[in-house]
Amino acid sequence: MELVRETIVLNKHIGREMTQILLEGDIIVPDTKPDISSILKTDAQIVIPKVNPMAGRISYSGKLVIKILYMARDGENTVHSISTFAPVDDFLNMEGVGVNTLINFNVRIAHIDYRVVNDRKLNYRAVVDVVVTVSENASADVVKAIADLPLTQQKTAALSLNNNVAKKFDEFTIKDEIVMPDNKPAVGEMLSVSMAITGKEVRVGAGHVDISGALTVMPLYRGDAEGSIVELTEFELPFSGAIDVAAAQDGNFGDVVLSVLESDVSVQPDEEGENRILAIEAIIGADIRVTDNNMLTVLDDAYCIDQNLDIKRVTLEYQNMVCRNTNQFNVKEAVKLEDAPEMLQILSVDGVAHLEDKKVIDDKVVVEGVVMANILYVANSDVTPLYSYQAALPIRQVVETKGARLGMDADVEQAIDRISFNMLAGDEVELRFALNVDVLVQEDVQTTYISDIEFSPLNSEEVNQMPSMVVLCTQKGDSLWSIAKKYNASLEELAAINELDSGAELVAGQKLLVVKKVAGEEI
Repeated sequence: MELVRETIVLNKHIGREMTQILLEGDIIVPDTKPDISSILKTDAQIVIPKVNPMAGRISYSGKLVIKILYMARDGENTVHSISTFAPVDDFLNMEGVGVNTLINFNVRIAHIDYRVVNDRKLNYRAVVDVVVTVSENASADVVKAIADLPLTQQKTAALSLNNNVAKKFDEFTIKDEIVMPDNKPAVGEMLSVSMAITGKEVRVGAGHVDISGALTVMPLYRGDAEGSIVELTEFELPFSGAIDVAAAQDGNFGDVVLSVLESDVSVQPDEEGENRILAIEAIIGADIRVTDNNMLTVLDDAYCIDQNLDIKRVTLEYQNMVCRNTNQFNVKEAVKLEDAPEMLQILSVDGVAHLEDKKVIDDKVVVEGVVMANILYVANSDVTPLYSYQAALPIRQVVETKGARLGMDADVEQAIDRISFNMLAGDEVELRFALNVDVLVQEDVQTTYISDIEFSPLNSEEVNQMPSMVVLCTQKGDSLWSIAKKYNASLEELAAINELDSGAELVAGQKLLVVKKVAGEEI
């Protein structure tokens, strides 16, 4: 008899490693900038665009970008900014890694400290979490069916397969010009420009992955008008496009992490000669992973009335996707200022979401963490006309994940999509962060599949020793199919003799009459 085979490809989990790296150094105030009086605000971002697997190790490189806003010691309380970066070049030893393994590489700044050494020098010390998950595509030849063998003598099972279709890192550029609103002064000095990607949408098609969203640009600058302290405005630059991914197909899942790798902002005069035009150029990195999940029917067991079947089985270990869900919710809290000057006007609010814990329970994933918010405002103080206040907003969200069970693994990605605020009083502000949470629940599965079957003639002595007719009392777990196999009987005739449907379920203690068959003849 001919075996019907199929080669399957699935995602095999190799390992997961977590480590920390320490980055530290000095920041020197450029000669063109005044001395530091006090630090108003600090921003830090780590970007790792290059991750290279090799035999037994993973090398990675990128940079830590630091931006500092400070009050000058110039007698006029002017605001200035410094930006610098520190290169990152490191590696991680990991058993099982090879040049063709698939790497999920995640980094985040766990903690960063700044210390003013003197009027012209600062010191920073950053602790960075590195989380690496490694997998590979494994192939196997499985038996789906036996040709020419009656279907009633074959038992099938469903095999859920999750495989990596493609892993790719690509870049695209957003270039545009924005004009300052009429109610805002022209630019005297650009202090900093924050950029964030919001409203991300991903769709996988044949040979490509479509990505759309918006680049939110927030310029912080000192106006050219006399007495201007700082001004902040916000723009959205929509983008959309397709990235070629040859192996992608309709119906695949696409996971895309977008990050701003490089940005450049130049101030240009308008037709009236005022610096009101900003030329924006941003290089966006797209870390793309395309996966496929499908159900395959394979042969689980079989028997033949006139032949012996020697079934070869192989144990298979792989990682199966249980559920994925994207949820958006609001983190909202009224923050009361403590040991800080009174607010006159809020200039900006930004924040970073930190995941602190995740728990997989039945059909749910509980996500806990904190949003570290930074409020920059005009203060009612001659000493500190600008002030930056930090607040921590707790996160606790339950994400529905059907099929999830205690002990399974969950990958959680969270990003702030929108920020809004409302000043309630001089010492109180309501903050609202719209948070996107992407949850992928997977489980390590161990199963067996039939890799081969050898056929041989029946042993006539063994067959003859079997009774030609048996009345048995069923046990728990028995089925018509298992009894037919055990006694080399026809399933249809077994059901007909006992006046049952061939798919009927049996109960323990039920009595059945079984008639043996060999080569189509009753014995």
